[in-house]
Amino acid sequence: MQNPFERAFERVKRDIAAERMESAVARLREMERTGLFPEERLYEMHEYMGELLYWLADLKEALPHLRLAWELPRADHAARMAALSNYLMYLHYANGVTNTEMQEAHAAYANLLGVLPQFTHAKRRREKLRIGYLSPNITDHIVLNFVIQLFSAYDRTHFAVHLYDIGTLQSEVTDWVAGMVDCYADLSKETAQTAAHRIHADGIDILFDLAGHSAGGKTLEIAAYKPAPVQLSGIGYFNTTGLRAMDYVLGDAIVDPPAMEALFTERILRLPQTHLCFTPSERFRAYENLHRVPHDPVVFGSFNNFAKITDEMLGLWADILRRVPNARLLLKNVRPGRETLQRMQRRAEAAGTDSARLEVRPGSKDYLRDYLDVDIILDTYPYQGGGTTCEALFMGLPVITMAGTRHGARFGASLLRNVGLSELVAENPAAYVEYAVGLARDPELLAALHTAIPRMMRASPLMDANAYVRAVEAAYEMIWERYLNEEA
Repeated sequence: MQNPFERAFERVKRDIAAERMESAVARLREMERTGLFPEERLYEMHEYMGELLYWLADLKEALPHLRLAWELPRADHAARMAALSNYLMYLHYANGVTNTEMQEAHAAYANLLGVLPQFTHAKRRREKLRIGYLSPNITDHIVLNFVIQLFSAYDRTHFAVHLYDIGTLQSEVTDWVAGMVDCYADLSKETAQTAAHRIHADGIDILFDLAGHSAGGKTLEIAAYKPAPVQLSGIGYFNTTGLRAMDYVLGDAIVDPPAMEALFTERILRLPQTHLCFTPSERFRAYENLHRVPHDPVVFGSFNNFAKITDEMLGLWADILRRVPNARLLLKNVRPGRETLQRMQRRAEAAGTDSARLEVRPGSKDYLRDYLDVDIILDTYPYQGGGTTCEALFMGLPVITMAGTRHGARFGASLLRNVGLSELVAENPAAYVEYAVGLARDPELLAALHTAIPRMMRASPLMDANAYVRAVEAAYEMIWERYLNEEA
């Protein structure tokens, strides 16, 4: 017979399975209030509560629970590490987190991971550099749009590419990508140490971790063993990993201006133009020759994960609507659940948005057509759009962004400046509002941008795959020579 705790917790799990998130949160709060959770399982209550609130896009309430989920002790060390990686991921979404606080949180990961045995490496020269890519997202995932050229367009006379997949959602896309490279290995069922042994045995020279603390930090647990003599992180994560075993992080001069080094455990490997290259998927083909006419009244939009939308941003968006009479705001979530829409509606109204001028939509598979209902995209802050910004630009939409003081808060600035739209990059909240209002009040300029932006995007470094891959390869050769010439 189940005890009261088990019965109550089973109801929570049934609610989650049925996507009744609000009910699950209410049940967990009642269990907490009545002291039903055993002390040794309190971490579990906080983990569930934090994830549920995150799914409901209430990050302010979620973060304290997500922090306790890794701070409280538990027997499963790997699960505790994953909880800390999740916390680090979501911490970027929150407003008011200082760079010092962010560094300390990443340092906590290294401390919790502890000292692991690392492989030793003999320095060697050979005809081809062996590049290993480590990722959980070799499937229909937005990160693939930014890395596919590294797998398909590399110089096969100077490089051999090994792809290490630790994801659990392999698909026909995985098979397609696997056929591009010299070697593909599915390591999804291996322990971190066994996976590291495989990479080391393959003689990888440079290992590129494409996930960082996303996906529970599983790639980092492998990289911590130092299976390759030179290790690099980037594209799928937007900050330091906190690991001494990681040598470099990929950046560019815009996303990582001078003095940014102080925020990283790693050296910054700056590419000359952009650290990202966007390749649109097949689903964009239907929208390649759009002819847009601005809506009257104008429609602002955001297609970012609702969890990225802070109360401060909602306040700025309310100011914009107040200054552009009759303008509307369309918020499109990445998740399909409808309970999140109700919370977002309430939060936006509390921030001063007239509910009659606001539309919230759930995530959907055919979300690209929703871009046709918008004229101007409003980027989130401090954690900005990467894939969503590139998609919006490809679909002909101007994006208003705000440049912050760390890598993850400067994605938008790098993307827009590389496209030639520096005038849409604001340096402070007041300028962000002014740029949005000014563009909305100038229908001729807006129409001209709708026509010009797709061409600008295609002609920009963001979509120059050949130049991007050659720049990455030159960076590989440079850091490899540096490694060979460094004193032991």
